Amino acid sequence: MKKVLMLAVALMVAATPAFAQGAAGKEAKMAKAAAAKSGSVTGTVSAVSADSITVNGHEGGDVTLAVDAKTSVQATGAGHKAAAAKADKQPTPITDFVHVGDTVTAKYTDSGSAKTATSVRVTTAKPSAAKKK
Repeated sequence: MKKVLMLAVALMVAATPAFAQGAAGKEAKMAKAAAAKSGSVTGTVSAVSADSITVNGHEGGDVTLAVDAKTSVQATGAGHKAAAAKADKQPTPITDFVHVGDTVTAKYTDSGSAKTATSVRVTTAKPSAAKKK
């Protein structure tokens, strides 16, 4: 009887780390999946402000994305203008580079409560009134 009891205790002690590791690993994977939700939208800009951009997606419906200091913007002349502003220690709002009517592709993360743009790339800029003849 003692041998059976000792064997049972030994098996329980040996199996405990395996169960604990499996549960911890599963929780970590679930947390990573929840935090890693991301997406992209391509369409026409219908509204833009210093802290958000709204894109009318080609697949239908408006997508509003929050914009912050970490949002990277790729547009014609954006690199030079951003570098000059950085040298002058001035912020470069997205409104300097992205305008209503531009076609953009935006990548974003979705935290569940808000979608935040990680990058915005202007693929086709709407001609400004000043450039038209």
